[in-house]
Amino acid sequence: MAVYKSRRKDAAAQFIADARELRKYTVRVTRKFPKSYRDTTNGLTELAREIYLNSIKGNAIYLHKDISEHDYELRHRYLMIACSSADAICGEITFCYELVDEGNNFFAGKAEYEKVFQTWTTLANNVLSRLRAVLESDKKRWNGYDTLRTMDEKFVRLFEAELSARKKKFKCTMKATKTEAGWIYRRHGSVREEEAAA
Repeated sequence: MAVYKSRRKDAAAQFIADARELRKYTVRVTRKFPKSYRDTTNGLTELAREIYLNSIKGNAIYLHKDISEHDYELRHRYLMIACSSADAICGEITFCYELVDEGNNFFAGKAEYEKVFQTWTTLANNVLSRLRAVLESDKKRWNGYDTLRTMDEKFVRLFEAELSARKKKFKCTMKATKTEAGWIYRRHGSVREEEAAA
């Protein structure tokens, strides 16, 4: 069921909630680092910010059957930027871990920073996998909508002359039934025929 844009919330999308958690955790962890690490930590916080903001921007463009190709491409672009930033932050976290592992003087011990980096890496990998899943789902949905749109346009072109020549509109011969799997279209008489045969 479609939801009005004003009623949609970004918290409903799990990939946005995960991106928000990654951003919060990144800010908390990078505050512990000394100023000598600022080049690295500033890059990490900026990547986390990009992931979160581009996820929100992509989610703001609702994917539905009447969406224009331009809007779909815009949504796809925002989510791809978020996905590539999530991939990049995974690499930066690994780089940062190697720096800390070589010369740590601000974490209590190896167990503490390994726990911090393990949690951080898990959050980043969750965001990355969810974004990839959303992109794949969007691609399947878009291709499905595109197929329906193409079929409708072909039908109209094929019967355009006949439909415009009719003085009376023809009676619909199909019965539409909504199911969990989608809409099922059958001839009106076929439902009774199927019930009689059963």
